[in-house]
Amino acid sequence: MLALIEQGDFPFGLERSAKLGDGAINEDRFLAIVHKDSLGPDPAPELSRMARQLALPEPMIAMLCGHLAEAEIVHFGYEGGTAGLYKIYLEFSERVRRGLLPDAPQRTEVVHLAVKWRADDPRSASVSRYIWPADGRGAAGIGSRLAGLAPHAADLASVRAALDLIETAREHCPPAQVFLMEVEEEGSPRRSFDINLYTAGLPARAAARTLGHLGTAYGLAPGRIEELLSRVGPLQLGHLSGGIARNGRDFATLYFGAVPRKGARRG
Repeated sequence: MLALIEQGDFPFGLERSAKLGDGAINEDRFLAIVHKDSLGPDPAPELSRMARQLALPEPMIAMLCGHLAEAEIVHFGYEGGTAGLYKIYLEFSERVRRGLLPDAPQRTEVVHLAVKWRADDPRSASVSRYIWPADGRGAAGIGSRLAGLAPHAADLASVRAALDLIETAREHCPPAQVFLMEVEEEGSPRRSFDINLYTAGLPARAAARTLGHLGTAYGLAPGRIEELLSRVGPLQLGHLSGGIARNGRDFATLYFGAVPRKGARRG
């Protein structure tokens, strides 16, 4: 997928991440962030071309293109593993901007619409929705939503990590600027969240203590967290996702600041 994006004649941001859980760290992951307008005056043909090269079924391509007019950003994601997972997200940024206006009514919004599928089985493609809940605004609202994420959610290492990082972020930005999304995934037991921490402007190392707790909870070998932070270097702390994964186990994924990239002109 990354090679396909790099072949395009458009700029993009490359956001790396590390997924922790079950005694392992998976760093074979990325999100490529592309402004819709970079795909051309009519972005649907280019999005369709790229999705077809990744073998996404036509009904899913049609669904994405049907929502493309309202979207502003397209994210292309990959997650390595036994089979590898492809992902395409549409981001409806204007819904967030409207919701953050003074005196704007608080209502639940779908901020991302995503399709995810196994690289070896395009028929596995399913739809995920990333929801901004009306009652999940500010530190108190986010804490309440996290507590109700799943039975015994307060005992999940990922939820404890999220609450810890929210407290860290509150020292550097207003609580209202810490942003929560919850994930709904078709045909999956996944119950997860995403906490956006970019507005706090923190270096990744600011999460060292929290990551250390996660490493202990997930049974990581001593020194693995420090090795991860050394590789990440000066990148900014982006967001934390976590909760119950598709396999029913607790997980946490830390995303780091996007790095600008430029594709190579075709032809």
